[in-house]
Amino acid sequence: MRYTFLFSFFLCQLIGLRSQTKIPFLFRKQEEKTTKHIHKYLSHDTLVETSQANIHIYYSNKPNMPYLLLLHGMGIDAKTNWYKQISNLSKHYNLLVPDLIYFGTSTAKENNYSVEFQVEQIHELIKKLNINPKINVMGFSYGGLTAAVYNEFFNAEVNKLIIIDGPVKFFSGQMADSLAHIVGVPSMSNIIIPQTVSEYKAMEKAVLSKKIPTTKKFKRKLIHYYFTPTLEPRQLEINYLIEHQNRYQFYDYNIDKTPTLLIWGAKDGVVPLTVGEKLHEYFPKTTQLLTFKKGKHDSHFRYSKKVNKAVVNFLKN
Repeated sequence: MRYTFLFSFFLCQLIGLRSQTKIPFLFRKQEEKTTKHIHKYLSHDTLVETSQANIHIYYSNKPNMPYLLLLHGMGIDAKTNWYKQISNLSKHYNLLVPDLIYFGTSTAKENNYSVEFQVEQIHELIKKLNINPKINVMGFSYGGLTAAVYNEFFNAEVNKLIIIDGPVKFFSGQMADSLAHIVGVPSMSNIIIPQTVSEYKAMEKAVLSKKIPTTKKFKRKLIHYYFTPTLEPRQLEINYLIEHQNRYQFYDYNIDKTPTLLIWGAKDGVVPLTVGEKLHEYFPKTTQLLTFKKGKHDSHFRYSKKVNKAVVNFLKN
């Protein structure tokens, strides 16, 4: 699959990219591919209205199967973020895969950029789907923090928790900017929502454990189609996290009450391994820490088979 992906990149560059007013061929095909993939494994694809949002979700509800809620990060939408997990984990769980508010086609009825707002609306969404038994919750990056806050608010309804490279409790704005300086940009915003080729290269250094060869022209297209359209909400969410970081450092997220698997890339340039290590030290009785020595902020993708196996084993035992 990796070689097919790279071949598609090179093919796209050989045939030339289309004008700014059209969706480039590769992006359109990638969107079609990820949508087809998730529809193969999850039977429901719907938009649910909650009190303060409209949330798009893919899910399944097979009888006698436990539920696993998957919360994606700021970089991409749900179906793309969890592309490497859907087929495997759907064999064992009913998956709940929402686009977080302000991503994909999920929208808010009011301007609220707090993690708590995400959590409250997702919880309301789950209730509207008549899902009542305890669920497992897994989140990556910003979604990892969202998963932890979900456990803070609704611990009685959570069975187990999985956090992948999440900025939980021991993360700070100062830490984020120091990591950004290492790859040559002023702040973490430049990595999460790059707007220039140099910022995109910094993102690659911080996030990707394996660089994807592309031209500068193609990087500009990626920025234009994947990062610029969501620049405002992402920036507002980042600003909210920084302005309220004391609150997110104060929460204990009920991790002392919930079996929790921590998964980290040892070379993560966005949320460093020290965050995962401190969580494990702070909650030694309820946490397990799995690290990937060469992983960065992409372990669930690069090491997907090992991650999936670890998730299944953790939730079963």
